[in-house]
Amino acid sequence: MYAVIGAILVVIVLVAVGATTNWYGLGASSKSTSPGACVTGETLYGAGANFVLALMSNWEASYTSATKNMVNYNPDGAGAGITSLSEKTVDFAATDEPLNASQVHSMPGTTLTLPFTGGAVAIVYNIHGYSGPLNLTGAILANIYLGKISNWSDPSLTAINPGLPSSAQPITTVHRIDGAGTTYVLTNLLSDDSTAWASGPGTSILPTWPSTPNPQAAEKGNSALAKFVASTPNTIGYVDLADAKSNSLNIAAIQNPYGQANGGHYIVPTVANAQAAINNLSGQTLPAATGDWSNVSWVNSPGTYDYPLATLSYFMVFENASLGLSPSLAKTQAMIQWLEWTFTTGQSASAGLYYASPPANLLAQDENALSEITYDGASVPGCTTAS
Repeated sequence: MYAVIGAILVVIVLVAVGATTNWYGLGASSKSTSPGACVTGETLYGAGANFVLALMSNWEASYTSATKNMVNYNPDGAGAGITSLSEKTVDFAATDEPLNASQVHSMPGTTLTLPFTGGAVAIVYNIHGYSGPLNLTGAILANIYLGKISNWSDPSLTAINPGLPSSAQPITTVHRIDGAGTTYVLTNLLSDDSTAWASGPGTSILPTWPSTPNPQAAEKGNSALAKFVASTPNTIGYVDLADAKSNSLNIAAIQNPYGQANGGHYIVPTVANAQAAINNLSGQTLPAATGDWSNVSWVNSPGTYDYPLATLSYFMVFENASLGLSPSLAKTQAMIQWLEWTFTTGQSASAGLYYASPPANLLAQDENALSEITYDGASVPGCTTAS
């Protein structure tokens, strides 16, 4: 009898100890699954589009203040950013041109395409003795860059701009000498509106610019191009809206082709009409983050008052973070934190700096895509930033 009682007591003790220490998984439902604290002191390196420089400069400071991690962004042009990512000398790239088939092939692994901001490419001009307004169509703009329209008194220009000076003043065109996302957006519009452009230079981040009788100039970076137009009479060029505004440049109105039935609407770019253009095109069938974005276009939006030269910009990151620059789990965690911050908190700075936020459905797709990022073959643990 004493032996039986003793055995029962031993079993009771074992069950009690096992339950309190979760030997049998009995306490699993109460175990915390909250993410741990995020790492600090990490530095992320990015490169790419000049177009987003004003926003990235704001974000760099704000993100560091919020997280104690740093971002070092080099605005050396979208083409250079893509090359840097392919050579694994940066953690991420920013571009206005989605990767084409050749660029995809050059990457060491699958990349995620993550739209993170948008805006307008502004056509800027400096005409001696005339401050505007200046109306243009995509076809006229193509003919200017093709050299078919070589002076400001051309009949196709004076017909829609009766205030232009009657004296012949040669047009100097200026374009980006480096691979630029703004060039990609401009040539996308010109290809849409001009068969001569589409069958000639075409849509490219770095096209072969026509050899024309016009005087021509080329500059590296949006800021240099903007300053050239500001200081050189009878010039025309293209920059992001932020650079156009900060340099107090004259900005042309571009005809929205969908308004022609109502007499044609010439649209001067604003954040609002660039945002409307992006929103109205967001219903097109869009790929997943790992898909092919090369045929996605944001120009010539169908809204009657949408600005025709709108664009989105994209972060490019490796799905397998182990392929990046000096990879580590801590850096990968910081990169995911940075990307999520830009898709959420960072968007509040956009409009004040002349940028448009991607539609909510695309930002949600971006956030979902972050779960696809792996390090060393495994998913990346989540983290929370201390408030």
